[in-house]
Amino acid sequence: MESQTIITILITGIIVSKIIIGFLLYELIRKNRILKREKVKLLGTNIALEEQADQIKKYNEELKASELFKIKVLSIASHDLRTPFVSMSMLLNAVDLSLMSKLDMEQVLMQLGSELSHSQNMLDEVLLWAESQLRDNLENKETFNISQQIQHVLLLFQKDLMSNNISLEERLPKDVYLYMSRDIFSFVIRNIVSNAVKFCKYAGKITLGVSEIKGDELLLYIENEGINMPESTVEKLNNRNSWDHRKAVNGTGAGLGVSLCKDLLQRVGGKIYFENISNVGTIVFISFPIHTITALDDEIINKENSNFMNGFKEQN
Repeated sequence: MESQTIITILITGIIVSKIIIGFLLYELIRKNRILKREKVKLLGTNIALEEQADQIKKYNEELKASELFKIKVLSIASHDLRTPFVSMSMLLNAVDLSLMSKLDMEQVLMQLGSELSHSQNMLDEVLLWAESQLRDNLENKETFNISQQIQHVLLLFQKDLMSNNISLEERLPKDVYLYMSRDIFSFVIRNIVSNAVKFCKYAGKITLGVSEIKGDELLLYIENEGINMPESTVEKLNNRNSWDHRKAVNGTGAGLGVSLCKDLLQRVGGKIYFENISNVGTIVFISFPIHTITALDDEIINKENSNFMNGFKEQN
C-alpha cells in the first residue's frame, strides 16, 4: 500500500508539474505574442513619426525658400523701382535744363518714359503677387474662355508688334474654358508674351497655341523667332530658386516676372518651363488646371461671350 501511495503521489506530482509547466509555457507564448504585436505597433509608430519629421523638415525648407523668395522679390523690386526716380532727380538737378538741346531732351525724356513704364509694369506684377500671398487661398475663381482672354491681353502689345514688324499667329481653340483666377491667367500670359516680343527678332513671328488637352490639364505654348538662349540660361529659367537669369539677355529684369509667374502658377496647380528650338528661337510651355464645361456653365459662358463682344466693340 505504501509503495502504491508513493507511486500515486509521484504520478500526481508529475501530472500537476506538467500542468503548471504547460500553463507557464502558454503564458510565456501569449506574452511573447503580445510583445511582438506591441513591437510591430511601436515600429509602425516610429515609421509614422519619422515620416512626420521628414514632412516637417520639408515644410521648413519650403518655408525658408519661400521667405527667401519674398525677400529677393522685394529687394529686386525696390532696386528697379528706384531707377526712374533717380533719373528724374538727376534731370531736375541739372545745372541748366535750357542748355540741353532739343534732341538731348527728347532722348532723356524717352528714356525716362521707358523706365517709368517698366517700373509701372513691375509694380503691377509685384502688387498682384503680394495680394495672392496675403490671401489664405486663391478663391477669386471664375469661368472664362481662354481664347477671348488672350485676345484681351494681346491688345496691349499691338503697338510693339507693329513697330517691330512682328507677325502673330494664333492656334487657339474657341471652346476651351478655364476655372481659375482671371487676373493670374492674364498676368502669366502678359509676362510671357512681353518677353516673347522683347526677344523676338525684327520681322519675326510669335505663335500662340494649345499643345494638348489631357485629362484635367491644358498645355499652352508661346513660341518666338529669335536667337537661341544659352542652355545655362534655359536651365536657370526652369529653376524656380534661381535668380541669376534676371539680367541674362538684355538687362530688363525679366527674371523677376518669370519667377513670380512660377510662384503664382504653383499656387493654382500649374507649371511653366522653357525650351530652345534649334535655329528658330524659344518656346514656353504653360500648363493650367482645366475646367470641364457642363450645362450649369451655360449662363456663365453666355455672359462671358457677351462681355467679350462688348469689349471688342469698345476697342474698335
